Amino acid sequence: MTQLLRILFMTDYYYFPHGGTEQHLLWLLRNLDPKRFEKYFIVFSQLECPPEVFPIQPLVFGQIYGNRKSSLLKRFRVLVRYICDNHIDIIHAFTPNDEVLSCYAAWFARRKSGKSIRIVCHRRNLGYARGKKHFILSRLTKRFDIAYLANSRAAVEAALEKEGIPRERFTVIHNPFSQSRWEEGRASPVSRSELGLDTNDFVIGSVATIRRIKGYETLVQAARFVVDKHTNARFLCIGELEDAQYLVELQSQTAELGLERHVLWQGSFDNPFRVLPICDLAVLSSYSESLSNSVLEYAAAGLPIVASDVGGMNEIITDGENGFLVPPKHPESLAEKITTLIENPELRRTFAEHAAETARRNFDESAILSRYSEFYESLCGK
Repeated sequence: MTQLLRILFMTDYYYFPHGGTEQHLLWLLRNLDPKRFEKYFIVFSQLECPPEVFPIQPLVFGQIYGNRKSSLLKRFRVLVRYICDNHIDIIHAFTPNDEVLSCYAAWFARRKSGKSIRIVCHRRNLGYARGKKHFILSRLTKRFDIAYLANSRAAVEAALEKEGIPRERFTVIHNPFSQSRWEEGRASPVSRSELGLDTNDFVIGSVATIRRIKGYETLVQAARFVVDKHTNARFLCIGELEDAQYLVELQSQTAELGLERHVLWQGSFDNPFRVLPICDLAVLSSYSESLSNSVLEYAAAGLPIVASDVGGMNEIITDGENGFLVPPKHPESLAEKITTLIENPELRRTFAEHAAETARRNFDESAILSRYSEFYESLCGK
């Protein structure tokens, strides 16, 4: 019988299952073949969602041993022992803190057991959230033979420029389009009437966490230009609330521009595929993205798309073929492309068809899962 590869998935925190990194970690835990991989899961500090969300029981060290700095050494020693006791082959770290913890825990575990452990670290954004502290942490791990995963070519280029990580250490595996997530969402759709929308409204959807990097203020400014020409335009903003003060500012901006009936702050939905079918087109006004799950979901839902030309957005959208790309922080350009699509139903249909084909062809879930399996096995010479 072939021995299973033992992979420890590790994250310092897990706040909610709707963020891109959290979704991806959950997807790997659910979908990696249990006949090939034995999966372990540690949250080193803080878990803020029910453990029942996960297919395997997470060990939350912060709950067991305390979440203060005074407990850090205790948690680290337990981590080293856990790696040894469970004969871990690979540690896949998801946050900057995890990278340092994983590298040094694996080093101590190897000294105790003699077993070599491979470290995998992820780059899933363009480094906007990595301050001086994180770049110092990154320097602490440069001596280790880390295998890096990136979800876009843009993320690789950002890491080369900002962190000096050698290109040959990177493997690019895109985010997948989740067929099961699509089916679950479509099985319990939300109607227009439930959201206070009329059948004659032209609905522009935006799915993004409420935080400043998502550029919602640009979308609100663009909405004013669009509504001046098309009074039936409704902007449906859906996203987990991360920055309450930012939402207050956005609501104030909406009121000042007289857009209360046109820009609707709907909060989050457990599955955006419940809502996307009622939209006529979808937008994303982010200032920074690696590879946007939202834009990938728009494409899979068969929606025409207008998005900021940042990061790896052009790895999903080919401008003028399956959507429009516009400069970030440029509400006039965003409004112009939205207006073009409102006024051209045939172009909307063409973009929608091409976007759906892109999602099926380039982001197929089973193909991306196979790439992950091959990647993990190659690290251990299988």
